[in-house]
Amino acid sequence: MLQTILRARHISHEQLWRFVQCKTREDRRRIFNWRLKRLVDHELVDRRAVGSRTSVYSISREGAEHLVGLGEAAALIVTGGLVDLNGRALQHSLELNEIHLALLEARILASWQSDLEIRSVNEFTDFGFAKDYDAVAKIERGGHSHQIAIEYERTPKARKRYADLRKLFEGERRVDCVLYLMPAYPLLAHVAKSFERCAIPVFFALVDEFRRNTLETMVMDGRRLTSFPFSAVLDGGTRRSV
Repeated sequence: MLQTILRARHISHEQLWRFVQCKTREDRRRIFNWRLKRLVDHELVDRRAVGSRTSVYSISREGAEHLVGLGEAAALIVTGGLVDLNGRALQHSLELNEIHLALLEARILASWQSDLEIRSVNEFTDFGFAKDYDAVAKIERGGHSHQIAIEYERTPKARKRYADLRKLFEGERRVDCVLYLMPAYPLLAHVAKSFERCAIPVFFALVDEFRRNTLETMVMDGRRLTSFPFSAVLDGGTRRSV
């Protein structure tokens, strides 16, 4: 439970319950609530109220130190002062949790690396990723494994920033494609313009549709010529297959 909270940065009570159900098959809500309360009471986890009925949790410094002792590399990013857990928008973290849960509950996710895990690989090893992605999802499909870098974009960046990101993506060797998920079509169209004919496949989709349909979500490639299900990309059914 501590590890899940750490890697999510911020996570709601209900989201954490869903993760526990997926990972441990725990179905006793009372036991789950009791365990979580103990973590808060022992100051391993911080709790804040969001709205009138929602609690959101994040790892405390003490909780991160405890996980370092258990060999959790992502916790080193926190204890080493390399990242401020409060410096990232809470809503961004909660939406990424929903993306993660959609893949997990659909039983198509082989592994998920959070941004803190990716940061730890990039900081402490020589075989990291080209960018600190929001996440990297490994999907097993049809006997093949696909590494997908996921970027959740809530607000637009400056054009120069997208030009810099394009250069990073084109130097990437550890993922098969980049998937941008966004809340609205105007933002999607705005960002897609910066990745036309990118050397690595970059795809764009609406986040709500992805949460509902996962691999059957309609995606658009950087050329913006047509849309097709993301499953067709993974199955090699498009000209820009991974």
